[in-house]
Amino acid sequence: MKSLTDVFAAAGLIRPVRQRGFCPACKGWVSDADDPPQAAQREVNPAALTVLIVLIVAVVAWILTVVQSRSMGAMRGGMGMGSLPTFASTWVVMMAAMMLPSALPLVYEFARISERRRGWQVATTVMGIAYLSVWLLFGLLCYAVYHVVNMPWPNQPLIGGLALVLAALYAMTPIKRASETYCRELCALHGPLPFNLQRSALVVGTRYGLSCLGCTAGLMVAAVIIGMTSLGWMVIISGLILIYKLAPPLAGKYRVLLSSAIAALGIVYMLLA
Repeated sequence: MKSLTDVFAAAGLIRPVRQRGFCPACKGWVSDADDPPQAAQREVNPAALTVLIVLIVAVVAWILTVVQSRSMGAMRGGMGMGSLPTFASTWVVMMAAMMLPSALPLVYEFARISERRRGWQVATTVMGIAYLSVWLLFGLLCYAVYHVVNMPWPNQPLIGGLALVLAALYAMTPIKRASETYCRELCALHGPLPFNLQRSALVVGTRYGLSCLGCTAGLMVAAVIIGMTSLGWMVIISGLILIYKLAPPLAGKYRVLLSSAIAALGIVYMLLA
């Protein structure tokens, strides 16, 4: 049976001790007396721990999203309902639930590269806030457009299904492919960060948010039209976003197959809604 140390090591949460590591108090990790002597030469892996914290935040955001969705269940097309502050808070929580899991590779790389620099924890938080701020601005724009065009419309289900079909077509465009490529490049970070770590975090988070928006714009517009009360469809769209962002690059027939599947979902939505 594996020891606690072996389990944490397999999960990447602890690692061999590095010079001037993350936390002197965490060095000499010993989980139980049966661990081998080399276990005393391990420490907490700050990058993996940061990813775990962000993942927990995303899980909590999903729980809050479920609660919010149920409380808005009586509202048809709830995206356009409520005051601006209520909408903004609800939208941020939903974006944290839907988008933070796809940002985990970037969080890991940023924490790994910056962990030996002073204030790296604050910088990582700044990066996450900058990333979610891009999505907040997108949501506020959608909120304004939603009211300007007097949504929801009587044929809202048809419009929502059509939006998914258009998202499928958008997935085939050069803009989407270029944004997807840029997302992957940003996740790699490519070398040390500039001297001002906080400014670097702000720039990285904003750029990643914009590239992420370009990559998933079609799906997110569909999510806006379908509404925040359609929890099942939000889960489906979140799964598609994870495929866009984390799966190996799709080419040729596989990209066409994925787009065809999204278009089919749009047709199913029109039939079921």
